[in-house]
Amino acid sequence: MLSHARHVALAGVTAVLPFLLSVVPVQATESPSITSSDTGAPPTGATTESSRPVELILSSSSPRQGDTIKVSVRGDLTEGGGGEDRTVSFNGENFKLFGDGTGLSCLLGISPEIEPGKYPVTFGGISKQITVIDGKFPTQHLRLPKKKDNFIASPGEKETIKKAKQIVSAERYWKGKFEKPVKVGRISSVFGIRRIVNGKLLKDYYHSGTDFAAGRGTPIYACAAGKVVVARTGWRLHGNTVCIDHGQGVISIYIHMNSVDVKEGDLVKSGQVIGAVGSTGRASGPHLHFGVYVNNACVNPASWFVKTY
Repeated sequence: MLSHARHVALAGVTAVLPFLLSVVPVQATESPSITSSDTGAPPTGATTESSRPVELILSSSSPRQGDTIKVSVRGDLTEGGGGEDRTVSFNGENFKLFGDGTGLSCLLGISPEIEPGKYPVTFGGISKQITVIDGKFPTQHLRLPKKKDNFIASPGEKETIKKAKQIVSAERYWKGKFEKPVKVGRISSVFGIRRIVNGKLLKDYYHSGTDFAAGRGTPIYACAAGKVVVARTGWRLHGNTVCIDHGQGVISIYIHMNSVDVKEGDLVKSGQVIGAVGSTGRASGPHLHFGVYVNNACVNPASWFVKTY
């Protein structure tokens, strides 16, 4: 009887032993290295839940001729030096992007010279399309004395203005909306109009700013903070002129002034007096021609008085 019981017990142990071995883990003496390909994890540099894919954002997908639009780039921009010398492409040109605290951004000016239609805006391999809408600008009739019925400029005048419009400095001076440069008077000519002067239509011409008609000597104020890059008197076409660099491709221009109260290199504050209204240069009467250029494209100043870019 005892021998039979011992045999049964041993048989039970033998049956249980394979089960115990199958569930008890074996302690490894050395852990092998694990790679991302072994685990299925994304390789270094790939987008993960902790990083955001790069996104191209446009403030408007259907701007009118004369509008300003903001282009923003958001997401993981750590690759490639964090944005140094990065650009956005539009209408055959490249425009420098600047850090704005949450990514990169720049402004694009939709000039009246750009034909209505569809255009891509591209950053790297990302592209979005905008549709430029016809500005439907009006026509204006003007009469000028014979001696002013021409576009003859003083030596170096056009070259100086052209150079000022092309300035793209890194520092952003302006904040918020622009102030109107003339506090009294009326708007005598709006942006973008075509003109018939002394009965003749000016071909390939559009009004590149807003005219503020006011009495001679009326104060002119800087529309925003910036650096004076042009302060000239005696020009035949533009008359007495001031150009202010507001930074990152934004330039304001003031022409036909009676007097100029700043000099080149001056840093001015928003609302600071920079001169007075006049009729110097090619002008039919006392007024300020005020223009805004964004990356060398003239835009409608009126939007800058009501919007923040």
